[in-house]
Amino acid sequence: MTILQGLRIIDQAGLPHPEWEFVRNSKDLKKFPKIKDYAGWTIRTVEVKNGPWKNLYANWLPKKKVLPRIDELQKEQRGRALFVVYPSWKWKKGGTILIEKDRVVTEAVKGQIEDLMRRGRVDASYFYRKGRLMHATGNKSFLTASEKRKILQASRKLKLKDVILEWGVTTQDKFIFYRIENIREAAKLLLEKYERPIHNS
Repeated sequence: MTILQGLRIIDQAGLPHPEWEFVRNSKDLKKFPKIKDYAGWTIRTVEVKNGPWKNLYANWLPKKKVLPRIDELQKEQRGRALFVVYPSWKWKKGGTILIEKDRVVTEAVKGQIEDLMRRGRVDASYFYRKGRLMHATGNKSFLTASEKRKILQASRKLKLKDVILEWGVTTQDKFIFYRIENIREAAKLLLEKYERPIHNS
């Protein structure tokens, strides 16, 4: 599953997600001028046609810098890339949802998901089997009833198994899903992440 395919699946499943657009250059942006942001903008490479993969991206860009930055990144990709563009956000909490045949496991952390994905910090874990909560560890009240309901609803809507879905709650209390991967692909990426040095921001 490519990044682009994963975002399309989230879209088609009707899950709440950032207001994104898929573009090849700055002229492709349609909704961008009307969308308000409070933490800048994100540009991510989601596809590269007929060329080597380059994971070029930019986060928390001021709005006035988004259009020229898209075209700069495309120049670096030699005109072969497709980008997703959406408003950045500030983290209140975030986590992952492991969806298997009969089991759903949610891990959650306060603040940005980097603390969970790269530092291994977990504030709460919830284990479901066939929609029923079987076990929880850590701060069991960390997620609200509404947040747990949204997570279970998402796992049902996706109709997929052996995937990891990433989610976040913003400081504006918006619950969003923004990435989905096959378990094998996610494990490979995690190994690559843990091999890189961690820089505190």
